[in-house]
Amino acid sequence: MTKLFLILTFLFHTALFADTDIIYDIRGYSPQLDANMTQFLDKWRINTVTPVQAGHYKNVIVNANTSRKNVTLTFDDAPDENNTYKLLDILKSHHVKAAFFMIGGTMVDSNITVVKRANDEGHLVLNHTFNHPRLTDLDENNITYQLGLAAARIETITGHYPILYRPPYGSINARVLNTVNDQGMTTVLWSLDSLDWTLKDPNAVVENVADNVRNGDIILMHRNPTSVAALPGVIEKLMEMGYTFLRLDELLGIKPYR
Repeated sequence: MTKLFLILTFLFHTALFADTDIIYDIRGYSPQLDANMTQFLDKWRINTVTPVQAGHYKNVIVNANTSRKNVTLTFDDAPDENNTYKLLDILKSHHVKAAFFMIGGTMVDSNITVVKRANDEGHLVLNHTFNHPRLTDLDENNITYQLGLAAARIETITGHYPILYRPPYGSINARVLNTVNDQGMTTVLWSLDSLDWTLKDPNAVVENVADNVRNGDIILMHRNPTSVAALPGVIEKLMEMGYTFLRLDELLGIKPYR
């Protein structure tokens, strides 16, 4: 009887956690993209995720645990004086914490206030390079410069040195990753693209996210007017579907700062 119990327990845990290490493909669809752009995007998704799934790209995160109905919101390209504030207002009213991958070079003057606000309200302020270059176009020294300068700027403002970063345009290759890993940083991509940069209708953004969402998704949005208009609907719709929003580090179970 004891042996049977142990076997059944093993099978239960195996079934329960069998999918937790799945690395997703990247989803998200927009009818606003023409055939050439759709083909380009599909090719980028395959060429980016396949080496991660095969284990050739190390220390790259696409999604989190797929056995639990949790998701996270991430926003690229902040800060700015207008849309970032609006996003923070919406997140606060819905009691949701998010991650903001911010550009170091725009953290000047009045924009510093919104960086501080994001940090003070419990959101993650993370690295999106200093001035948003395509990292695959840079050599090792310039990759290190971009990430280090942005991280130092974030630390000066928030007191935290981020070790999670997101490459502009999701552009990575072996040289980029080797350089990033040497800096003790982790590359965070996404598994669900809201496509707010091409879908100009907020309702279409909500529909795209709801139609493609999966357990453990890292959702990509931006600090643009479409994301601002779509965000309440995205949050409310996913909550209706039974999803729980966790902050990125909580979803992944890793440290965001050094």
